[in-house]
Order: sequence, then C-alpha cells, then structure tokens
Amino acid sequence: MSGLAFTQAPAPALPMRFLLVAQAWGMVAGLWLAWQGEVALASRWTPATLVLVHMLALGLLGNAMLGSLVQFLPVAAASPLPAQRCVPWLQAAFNAGVGLLLLALATPLRWLAPVAAVLLGGSLAAFAVLALVALSRGNGERAVRDGIGMAVLALLATLALGLVLLAARSGWHTPVSPGLVNLHAIVGGVGWVLGLLVAVGSVTLPMLQGTRAIPPSWLRGAQAVVLAALAIAVAAWSGVLPDATWRGMAVPFALFAAGVLLVQSRTQYQRNPLLRRFWRWGGIALLGGGAAALLPGGHVLLGGALVLGIGLPLLVVGMALEITGFLTWIALRQRVARGTRVPGVGSLFDEAAKRRVLHAHLLAATLLLPAVFAPAFSCIAGIALAIAYALGLHAQWRCWRQVRHGFSTTPR
Repeated sequence: MSGLAFTQAPAPALPMRFLLVAQAWGMVAGLWLAWQGEVALASRWTPATLVLVHMLALGLLGNAMLGSLVQFLPVAAASPLPAQRCVPWLQAAFNAGVGLLLLALATPLRWLAPVAAVLLGGSLAAFAVLALVALSRGNGERAVRDGIGMAVLALLATLALGLVLLAARSGWHTPVSPGLVNLHAIVGGVGWVLGLLVAVGSVTLPMLQGTRAIPPSWLRGAQAVVLAALAIAVAAWSGVLPDATWRGMAVPFALFAAGVLLVQSRTQYQRNPLLRRFWRWGGIALLGGGAAALLPGGHVLLGGALVLGIGLPLLVVGMALEITGFLTWIALRQRVARGTRVPGVGSLFDEAAKRRVLHAHLLAATLLLPAVFAPAFSCIAGIALAIAYALGLHAQWRCWRQVRHGFSTTPR
C-alpha cells in the first residue's frame, strides 16, 4: 500500500456525486421493473428489458465505475485526472445521454437516438481520454495501471459497438446480427466492468477488507483471463467458434468471485465486516451466474439476473457505502478548524444503516430470482429493489450531509 498517493486524491465532492447518482439509477431501475412487470423479464430482446439492462449497466454501474476512476486514478496511478473542472459537466452529459438513450429504446422517437449518441458517446470518450492521459503520466504499480488501461480501452470498444447497435435500431444503419449484441455485452461486462473491478479490487481488498496483499502474478493472471474471454468472444462473433461459445462468457465473473471468496477466507485481520458480507454475497451470486450460463441450453435471463441484477450491484453498493464514509471524513478534515477532532471514519456511517441496506438487497434478490421463472413476481421484486436502493441512497446522503451541517466536535 505504500505506493498509494492519498495526497493527490480529488475533492471528495467529485466522486461523491457519482456514488449518489448511481444509487438513484438503481432505484429507478427497480421502479421500472415494478411498472413494466412481466414484460421486463419475458425476453432479453423486449424494449422493456433493454431499458432495464441499460439502467443497471449504464446508470448504476456506469456512474459507479466512472466515479471510481475519478477517485482511484490519482491514488493508485499517482496521477490526478486532467481537467477535473470538466468532470461535473461530463457527468451531467453522461447521465442526460443515458436518459435519452432509454427514451429512444422505449419509445418510437427516433430523433432522440442521435442526441443520446452525441451526449453519451462524447462524455464517455472524453472520460476515457482523460483516464488514458492520467495513466500515461502515472507512476503507480504497473500491473494496476495496465489493468485500468485495459478496462478503459474496453470501454471505448463497448461505446463503438453500442453506437453501431443504436444506429441499427434507429434505422440509421443496416440491421446487425445477434452476435454483435452479444459481443457488445461481453466487451462491456467482462472487459470494462470486470476488468476495472479486478484492478481496483487488487488494491481495495487488502485496504478495506484486510485481506492479504494480492500477488502481482494473480493480478496478471486475472487480466489474462479477461483478455482470453474477449478474444473468444471476438472469435465467436466472427464465426471461428460455434455459437454455443457465448454460454461461457459468464465464467470470468465466476472465476473472479472464486478469487474474492478465497482471499476473504484467508484473511488474517478482518476489517469492515459488512463490506465483506456485501462482497461475499455478491461473489456467490456471480458464481451462480457462471453456473447458470453453463446449464444445458443456457439460461440467459437467469445468468443476467444473477450477474447484472444481484452480484455486481452488491459489490458496487457495498463499496459505495464504505467509500462514502471515507469521503465524508476527508471533507470534514478539510472543512473544520485546526484543532478540531474529527470522528473516525468508522463512526461517520451508521453501521445499522449499512446492515439494513444489505438485508434489503438480499430480500430483493430472493424475489428477483423467482421472477425470472414466474414473471408475476417481477412487480414485487421491482418494488423491493427500489426500496433497497432508496435505503442506500438515504444512508449515503445522511452520512455526506454531515459535511455541511456539522457534527459533535471535541477540541483537542
């Protein structure tokens, strides 16, 4: 951990806005599922399902991942993100683009597609360029920087594929094959999301959960698995490998989850038990997603629910709650007068609130899984999901508002 440059961390409000918006999108996704009901889980190709998937992939995970770049790059890569004053504007453009994209997918308003493409594509491309510039200037641990760079390049590839698919769906491009849709999902899920989780997790698991340091060879091995999965996906899309190959694309998530559970089990000095539980249950869901993908005939909706609807959100929400307390502590240290004692990080975020959020997410998960097979459960599952994210958002905001409204202080 000696290579971390905490003094270069950005203003706490910058990543905090991403964490809050991510939870808000999760709540919207739950409400959408409750409103659309059975249609949202009837097939992966319905407009309602596409909207739900992108609410989670872009709204929830997208904001969380971009926020982690803003916070993590200066610390782990020892180089702040350039042009930080532009980041709030880029986030606004990104979320406006996500909203317009969802409207374009859910309605026949074709004119929304190019506007969404400009806002969403431009903001993501700008984020990616700024991140790559930061990585080129950084001098942090090489394996971590390489992992982040690989994830950012996958983000650019995902963006390019997504724009082609949007053009095809809007009638501005010839129709594309389902294989291109699969490739878009795999490059985004495995290359971008999982690739960044691997890089960030190699640092945060020891730092926040007290696991042993991740050996560089493990990190390089995980990156090799991600690259191999992307190569196999390209081969399947090009026809070199059979279509059945797509079924194995959830396996990298299962391998990552197995690695997380393994290092957790070998922890000597455990920290943040609730964060560990978030990641433990998230890892179990990712393992289930990998198993579901390998079932005879494959079950895409079940695998998607386990990976995108349960597993990844549990990892992200758990980290978001933990980081909120840390960002609040930094902001308080910067705000209060010299000589004022600031409460410890662990006392700023109510542990009971974290526990409620975890239990709410686990309850929503137990309702979401049967909804895949019996869509009549989808309405109540959506309500439970919205409540879980609303509890998380409220808990985050209660913690963060201490920066403005103060706390009980004790002079040194």
